Amino acid sequence: MDAVPAATGTIRLGVVGVGTIAALLVEAVVTGPHGDRVEVVLSPRSPHRAADLADRFASVRVAADNQEVLDASDVVLLAVLPPQVADVCAGLELRADHVVVSLAAGWPPSVLAPVVAPAATVCQLIPLPMVSLRTGPIVLSPDVPRVRELLEDCGDLVVLDDESQIIALSCASAVMSSYFELQRTVVDWLFSTGLPEQTSHDYVTALLLGLATEGRATQPEDRADLPVEHETPGGLNEQVRRALTDAGAYETLTATLARMHLERRMRATT
Repeated sequence: MDAVPAATGTIRLGVVGVGTIAALLVEAVVTGPHGDRVEVVLSPRSPHRAADLADRFASVRVAADNQEVLDASDVVLLAVLPPQVADVCAGLELRADHVVVSLAAGWPPSVLAPVVAPAATVCQLIPLPMVSLRTGPIVLSPDVPRVRELLEDCGDLVVLDDESQIIALSCASAVMSSYFELQRTVVDWLFSTGLPEQTSHDYVTALLLGLATEGRATQPEDRADLPVEHETPGGLNEQVRRALTDAGAYETLTATLARMHLERRMRATT
C-alpha cells in the first residue's frame, strides 16, 4: 500500500444521513490527527444527533439541506439507509471532483458509480461501532488516498482492491453480538459465585483483551497452535473447548457464516 500523502490543506467532509455509525465516524475523524484541518457539514437528517455533534465540535455544522452539504464539501459520506440511496442521490447535483464514500450496505462502488455521476471517485467504507474509540477494523474499497488520510489513526484500515470481498468481511463482523453474549455469560456466572459484579466484569474483560492482544501478536501461520498452547490435557481450558466442540458450536458458527455469505453473494448478483 502506498504511503498516506503528506497532510496539507483543509479537508471538507460532508455527511448525508447522520446515523449512529456516521456520527461515531465523524467523532473519530474530528478528534484524529487531522482534526484541526477537518471541516464537517452534516445534513439535517437525524436532527438531534447532528445538533449534538455540532454542539460538541467547533468544526462541525449542520446544513439546511443535502445539496448544501455537497456544495460545501469535497469528500461526501453517503450514510443513508440502503433503500434510500437512489432516491436521495437523484435529487442531488454532484461535482466531478467529489469523492463519494458509501456507508450503505449493498452499494459497492461499481453499483453506486452510475448513481452518483459525474463524481469520478467512488468507494465503500465499513466502519464498526468501536471506531469512536479509535480501534477496530475499517474496510475501504478501493483504496482512495484522500479517504485513507482522513481515516488515519481511526482504527485498522483494511483496503480491498476486489469489492466482492467486502461481503465476506461483513459476514465475519457478524460475530460482534455473540462475542458480547459470551462475555456477559462468563461475567454473570462469575458474579453468581459470590464475587462482586465490578470485579467479575473487570476480570473477564481484561482476560478477553489479553487474549485478543496475544492473538494479534501471533503470526497467521501459528494461529492453529493457540488453542492447544492455552490448555493442558484434562485441564479446565480443554474441558470447556471440548464441551463446545462436542456441542457443535464451532461447526454451527462456520455453517452460519457460510450460509450468510452465500445468500449475500446471490443477492448481489440479482
